[in-house]
Amino acid sequence: MSETMLFPYDKYSMLSGPVPGYYPAGDEARARQIAQIIDKACIQLEQLFGKARPEFEILLPTPDDLSLAPHDEVEEVDRPSPYWTEVTSPPTLVVPSEVDMIFGEMTTEKFSFMLYHALVLAFLESDPRPWPEDNPLWADEWQVKFASLWLAHILDGQTGIVNTDLYAEYDDIFEVEPDGKTPDTIRGFDWYEDTTPEDYLCYQLLLERFAADLLETYSIDILPRFLDLYRVEQERVLSDEVTTMLASILGDSGEAWLENLIYF
Repeated sequence: MSETMLFPYDKYSMLSGPVPGYYPAGDEARARQIAQIIDKACIQLEQLFGKARPEFEILLPTPDDLSLAPHDEVEEVDRPSPYWTEVTSPPTLVVPSEVDMIFGEMTTEKFSFMLYHALVLAFLESDPRPWPEDNPLWADEWQVKFASLWLAHILDGQTGIVNTDLYAEYDDIFEVEPDGKTPDTIRGFDWYEDTTPEDYLCYQLLLERFAADLLETYSIDILPRFLDLYRVEQERVLSDEVTTMLASILGDSGEAWLENLIYF
């Protein structure tokens, strides 16, 4: 909470409306544009999940104040992009004015996609149903990527993936090895002490490809149906068990469809 206490809210202007928040003086137009993107996405997510949006505020810190912005992990301010934090009450969606260069060329569509990630996470975390206490990384993260890309498709007219420049830069992540799979797979990736930002970025690109392939074949309705199976009291869920859950939602050919994906 120390970051919250230190942040100079008093020198920021207040944004009124459906999405309240704080913005630097003279930056009202940008603040309202961001708030509009967020509000439109929240309307779609309310319909998808059948629940009201969680209470939250947005914060648009200046580069000088970013290090003081409320955050959970130091990476959120060291390699800035929009992020969700619950260290404040109500929670805050922090939107830095500049995004780290690791994320490539910052297009309007890519920036909105980042906002969608934070909002989907907010909706998922506000769901009162329990999370598995021990679960594989991909089990939670595919949900966020899938719903975020769906928002990009229906709100921004996107087709396929959003991060086209990064896919061109890291195209080697899709090279097929003798076992018929990519060097890293969605199910095989995990976070370790020596995991680099580039490693995690490539994992996110695999997830985006997965989300695009899912949306090309199935409807967004598979997500709330998956959550009905996943968000139940269970101490541990294994990767194979998550795969079985998802395959059952996809239908009779679901398991074969998943296994045929070179990155899965």
